[in-house]
Amino acid sequence: MKGIKSGYGNSTLPLWAVFNLYVIFIITSIPGLAISPIMGDLQKIFPGTSQLETQFLTLGPNIAAIPFVFIGGWIGTKFNNMKLLNWTCLFYGIGGALFFIAPNMITLILLSFLIGIAAGIVSPLSTAFIADLFGGEKRTQQYGYTSAVLNGVLMLSVVATGYLAKIWWRLPFLIYLLPLVPLIFAARFKKYIKEPQQIRKSDADKVGAPKVHYKFSQQVNLPMLIRYCVYYFVITLVIAAISLYIPFRYTNSSTAGDLTSILFLGIMASGFTLNWCLRLLKNKVAIIVLICIALGFVLMVISDAALVVAIGILISAYFYGIAQPYYYDRLSVASTRVALTLTLAWFASMDSIGNVVAPFIIDGIAKVLGTSTSAHPVMAFKVCMWITFISLAVVIIRKIIVKARHEGDKDKPKVAMAASTPTSTTAASMNPIPVNMSDRHGVAHNTAKTPGSAADQTNK
Repeated sequence: MKGIKSGYGNSTLPLWAVFNLYVIFIITSIPGLAISPIMGDLQKIFPGTSQLETQFLTLGPNIAAIPFVFIGGWIGTKFNNMKLLNWTCLFYGIGGALFFIAPNMITLILLSFLIGIAAGIVSPLSTAFIADLFGGEKRTQQYGYTSAVLNGVLMLSVVATGYLAKIWWRLPFLIYLLPLVPLIFAARFKKYIKEPQQIRKSDADKVGAPKVHYKFSQQVNLPMLIRYCVYYFVITLVIAAISLYIPFRYTNSSTAGDLTSILFLGIMASGFTLNWCLRLLKNKVAIIVLICIALGFVLMVISDAALVVAIGILISAYFYGIAQPYYYDRLSVASTRVALTLTLAWFASMDSIGNVVAPFIIDGIAKVLGTSTSAHPVMAFKVCMWITFISLAVVIIRKIIVKARHEGDKDKPKVAMAASTPTSTTAASMNPIPVNMSDRHGVAHNTAKTPGSAADQTNK
């Protein structure tokens, strides 16, 4: 097999380019991974280390990533994306190498924040590159594959770093050298990326102006972006509770480890079956995902049997894994390429925010209800179950309202409808074909689309 079909006509991508794309996607999620197997030993390695300091090693990267996801997305709308990626990966790799000589806990914490910053900057670039390299059904498929590969790698890495830590406690930090890999492919990979600078220059040439100014709100379907961000935040928050509270509910480390690994397994499995599942769900993704996540939490609540809880985790994780790449794909056609990195930055930030605030929100709700998750860990799963049911009710009510409005619009006279419909903005293709592909294979570039016009109809 010479390459992977891109979805742009008959053009294909070389396997090395797809491999590089997967590596870029993976490095956004590895900060904190090397710390997990050595957390219990850090107080022996660095006497006097507090529990809060060890927690900062895992929470720090997520906290640091939140603002830099936005900063990276904003920079990506204005400057060369490949240069931004290369400098960030170099910074990331150097930070990873410094873990091998870090003399104390404070240095480890600072380095954790630094690699979190780098991962935050790369995050919106990685998802935007998928939209650059793939189109149509192939793009949807690749969002699923990257999610599946990521969670598969995380599963294997958790096991591998555990064994490496037994040899030498610093060996798990080898995973933090992975960001150096994209630098090897950088020179060849950049020809597949459609830079926002190129689009800006092309648009300026068309109108005979030295520069074209873009307004973000006109380059993306904002109502869709806000709706998807809120939805993704909610499902991320409840799914985060599984790995946060399972170790407190099952104090046996092997049972807790097995149940946590099922979380990764479910998300990985959904990535490989994404297109097949979407064909079954059609335009009911938002509702069915919430129903199935709620069902999973019902199973986690009604039984303490590890097998029943495992089935609940698998169901919830599988459908969370369907939603995550699906909404990345929908947003990639709801935004122009100029604004795409910032659009995806908003969405990607919901992942970090959801994971960081999950324990505070869940514990806070439990306290309001007169109990605590520390004394009764199952309460965390009950809170998540009710959050999911309430969110489901909101989505269903909104769907009913939208359907009623559409039926009302059908009864309006055509003139009235035309007058009431806001003028949409048109802009460059959301998924422009990489220049070398279109030139080499003679495939025409996509025509201009209205941001969100088609995508918004896909999942009301």
